[in-house]
Amino acid sequence: MYDFDEVIDRRGTGSSKWDGFEERFPGLDVRGALPMWVADMDFRCPDEVVQAVKEKAAQGIYGYPAPRGEAFNNAAAGWLLRRDGWNIDKAWIVETAGVVPAVTYAVQEFTEEGDGVIIQTPVYYPFKDRCITYNKRRAVENPLIEENGYYSMDFEDLQQKAADPGTKLMILCSPHNPVGRVWTRQELAEVSRICRENNVLLFSDEIHSDLIMPGYTHTTAAQAGGEGNLIAAYAPSKTFNLAGMRTSAIIIPDEKIRSRFQARIRRNEAGGRNFFGETALVAAWTYGDSYLQQLAGYIGRNLEYVRSFAQEKLQGVRIAPTEGTYFAWVDFRGTDLSEKQINKKVCEEAKIAGDLGGWFGRQGAGFIRLNLACPRSTAEEAMRRLEKVFPKK
Repeated sequence: MYDFDEVIDRRGTGSSKWDGFEERFPGLDVRGALPMWVADMDFRCPDEVVQAVKEKAAQGIYGYPAPRGEAFNNAAAGWLLRRDGWNIDKAWIVETAGVVPAVTYAVQEFTEEGDGVIIQTPVYYPFKDRCITYNKRRAVENPLIEENGYYSMDFEDLQQKAADPGTKLMILCSPHNPVGRVWTRQELAEVSRICRENNVLLFSDEIHSDLIMPGYTHTTAAQAGGEGNLIAAYAPSKTFNLAGMRTSAIIIPDEKIRSRFQARIRRNEAGGRNFFGETALVAAWTYGDSYLQQLAGYIGRNLEYVRSFAQEKLQGVRIAPTEGTYFAWVDFRGTDLSEKQINKKVCEEAKIAGDLGGWFGRQGAGFIRLNLACPRSTAEEAMRRLEKVFPKK
């Protein structure tokens, strides 16, 4: 059994989440705030991962690592088969130093400057800021439809935008970050059909696909819409808190697409590997099943706790159920405050540093994303702080 209640002091450890995060919130005084922003868990990694990394470190020599071995391929293929029932060919696997770099390589290789890239806002903000805009492409927004806290896809709008000859790529977030939807097989099949018929390459970011709440099932984009015209991204970084290991598995069934993607990595001189990355990935995806089962249950209870608390004790604050991920997408629009006022009250009065909704696109205004991959005591402290600012009348 893992003790997810353990509070680990991460200050002064070089953690982006805990050290120096104040600069991420320009114009807001978040000094002393409780950091509940970036997708970084406050839990220890599985014992098997820690032990494997220790043994690797004990060698005492940290030179250039060899190309990935069969252990990497076997672990990735085994994990996808056990978790999702997707039996991949190991030749489809391409290693990258993270999913965001992989999205960037796809944008660079399969689009030209000025081309359109579809995103479904409100969505993980590096897609637009780092992958699309920095590379001088156009972010084509296909906003999600929100009704009483529940989000769905606007397929009519997606069809129209995919039909534009200048639109070449779509980035799908599955499960969706930040709104927490786990897309159904039918929804994914329709996305795949629209992209395929309009010759739009689909990049499916499935990095949160392990973190599914009870009652929901993750379906891979490949299973719903076929293995052609697809790049699918996976990593143990969210599930096992290994983001610092910079190691992801990108699955590309089509040989031509895969060859071009690999060539782009070489041209960018981006093929270097983290010395400990494969070791951590193999341990996590080989031995991490029990850890994940316990983790998902704990996070699910945290999410239900904050949702019930908001309903019972917070004025004008609503949290819809999270189907997947470990985020609570907190809706403050019922407070009748402006976006700026909401941000100041949460960050400066409640002293909680969550991801501001506007970062995810204009549709996120009035929301704040809170990371609930934390000990229950942290979630309880956050709710106490919010209650002082938004007490039930």
